[in-house]
Amino acid sequence: MENITKIFPPNTVAVDNVSLDIRDSEFFILLGPSGCGKTTTLRIIAGLEEPTKGKVYIDGEDVTDLPPKERDVAMVFQNYALYPHMRVYDNIAFPLKLRKLPKAEIKRRVKEIAELLQIKDLLNRYPKQLSGGQQQRVALARALVRNPRVWLMDEPLSNLDAKLRTIMRAEIKKLQKNLGITTIYVTHDQVEAMTMADRIAVMNKGRVLQVGTPKDIYQRPRSMFVAGFIGSPPMNFIRVIFTVIKDRYYLYNESIKLKLPDDIGEILLNRIGVDREVILGIRPEHIRIVRNEDIHGDNVAYAEVFIVEPLGAETIVNAKLGNDIIKIKISEELTFEIGTRLKLYLDPNKVYIFDPKSEELLI
Repeated sequence: MENITKIFPPNTVAVDNVSLDIRDSEFFILLGPSGCGKTTTLRIIAGLEEPTKGKVYIDGEDVTDLPPKERDVAMVFQNYALYPHMRVYDNIAFPLKLRKLPKAEIKRRVKEIAELLQIKDLLNRYPKQLSGGQQQRVALARALVRNPRVWLMDEPLSNLDAKLRTIMRAEIKKLQKNLGITTIYVTHDQVEAMTMADRIAVMNKGRVLQVGTPKDIYQRPRSMFVAGFIGSPPMNFIRVIFTVIKDRYYLYNESIKLKLPDDIGEILLNRIGVDREVILGIRPEHIRIVRNEDIHGDNVAYAEVFIVEPLGAETIVNAKLGNDIIKIKISEELTFEIGTRLKLYLDPNKVYIFDPKSEELLI
């Protein structure tokens, strides 16, 4: 995709100058909140929407002006879009019949893909006789049966229950790897994106904010939006002042005093100067609840339990730190009463520092 923009009348910019280079056989995910432009981007690739400006290339071929049927792409929609009056066999065979393939070839391909997706026992049923997971498999089979150049998927798991979603995530990823089909997948679910993608493009307000592997985006987010969107629970953000005291570098407010490593402090001093407000970002798993005798001095803060979310294997503690509510992720099965005073250790090697105006990462 080269400088793709899509403006809907009267003047709604749905996609804003997006350029993406998606690799052959890659599982690529467009991730972002509702209304960020990810589905419109997918529909432009499919040919279902015309870009206001920009070009789309597949295998080096300019397909910007080609109709959908000539692009050799297959799309799986959020609502599956199965034909209710057709049996499963005919739903899967439909794109092959449009291409006027011989009946024997159609039968061979439908049988092959039905076995691959474990739905061969469903071929004589109608969509209304299937569960959500079965309908999803039929939609996947119909998209894959003609072996397209590109496989496009628009939030295909959002209508499934949580357990089935987890199963289908693994199955789709395994299927994509086995078939080697270049796949572009739209979701607003960051867990889905982190577990399935080779690379992710994080989108907001029609723009691509960052592209990278799940690990890159998690460990090196370029902005507060990306940092807050990736990770479960999301990153904590705390307004602090950056200062220098006796040649040591600190972030502080009325509730916290964090001593920074010298190398980080020096870089920050050169970039923004001293006594400047910044946003401290720290993930819930990098805050530790400590006993009184464990740690003293800098990088210790005191908070009060606000609410506790037990999740079985781990617990999320929401704590009031000054005027902020922060989340702390702990692996132990500890119980806390609301109002309990906590002593916290914030790991200074795991902090992110953002500019409060641009919200871009400083270090």
